Amino acid sequence: MKAETKKATTIGIVCIATYLANYYLRNILSVLTPQLLETGKFTVEHIGVLSSTYMIFYAAGQLINGFLGDFFSPKRMAVMGIWIAGLSFILFPFIDSGVIQILTFAVFGFGLSMVRGPLMKIISENSSPYHARNICVFFSFASFAGPLVATLFAMKGNWRFVFIAASVVAMIFALVAYIVLSVLEKKKEISYQTSKSQGISAIFSVFKIEKFGFYMVVACLVEISVASISFWIPTFLIENLYFSKNFANIIFTVISLVRSLMPFVALAIFRAINKRDIAMMRVTFSVAAVMFAGLLMVSNRWFSLILLILALMAMSCCSALLWSIYIPGLGKTGKVSSVNGVLDCTGYIAAAFTNMLFATVMSSIGWSAVFVLWSLIGVIGVIATLFVKETKEEAV
Repeated sequence: MKAETKKATTIGIVCIATYLANYYLRNILSVLTPQLLETGKFTVEHIGVLSSTYMIFYAAGQLINGFLGDFFSPKRMAVMGIWIAGLSFILFPFIDSGVIQILTFAVFGFGLSMVRGPLMKIISENSSPYHARNICVFFSFASFAGPLVATLFAMKGNWRFVFIAASVVAMIFALVAYIVLSVLEKKKEISYQTSKSQGISAIFSVFKIEKFGFYMVVACLVEISVASISFWIPTFLIENLYFSKNFANIIFTVISLVRSLMPFVALAIFRAINKRDIAMMRVTFSVAAVMFAGLLMVSNRWFSLILLILALMAMSCCSALLWSIYIPGLGKTGKVSSVNGVLDCTGYIAAAFTNMLFATVMSSIGWSAVFVLWSLIGVIGVIATLFVKETKEEAV
């Protein structure tokens, strides 16, 4: 048990650090949006296109790289993905062409799509379900801590410097992970299952996994929350709640910190209610819908901020149930990377389109219409839970 725990801890540390680098990189554009708008070189619409381009290519890449991660070395794929994304961000500050900037974000998105599935495969296939879920709770923590780290980078200087510095640090994290995982492979402490399914059959085989269809819907909803809604929070704090840029950064940091704790809360509640994931999602989606709708009726900016935080906390619990509990329990299928790829792909396609929708609605109608759309996310989640049965899970 001590050896197993030690191995799981080592795997967890390097995978979490690598995923943290992945996640703070994808939040750099979001936290720098107010600064980029001030330069006069970027518009809300152009930034929305950059963000959506990243999401679309991330989604497409997840589908491709998710399946490749079950055939090829997940270690090499994850590290290569960070380096591709990092190099594209290092080049971005030196590009003046809007078209080339968009292409750079396409490469950036595809690079990051090579990271999550392979890392999940490393964790799930080389740890017990108990250890895998504990690691993946910290994995989810890293995803919510990503905006916090991105904010810290954004406070350090000019936007060009932030893009470069954040990328270099991420690439160093990935290099260290490669070395550590290579040592574990050499000691034969970790290995990977190769998917037996071939070609198109590998894609369709994941749909036979229990609750997969339901969790595809959940993936769409939580990624809209994590990617699309979170992207516009700094802008919302400044343009709608009228906080100063510096204070908005502090608030965004606090929000990120609170959300980063929710995977631990979600796992504790999940175990306390006898692993009733569907019932838990029904409640949390309901809370999110009500809190987002409350933004329409509250004029005080502090009350609005409280409602926003509560809604995001609820959505973060739903996200944790998907990424930290459902997927890590699929290690025996040998398709963890494929499952992760399909779910992340569908989620980011949904996030990409809603991100453009939010930008359009924000510019043409206003924030009230955006709040309605945010509330509908929770409503759809509640409806989805009514069409899936609760199943008793084995104790892990």
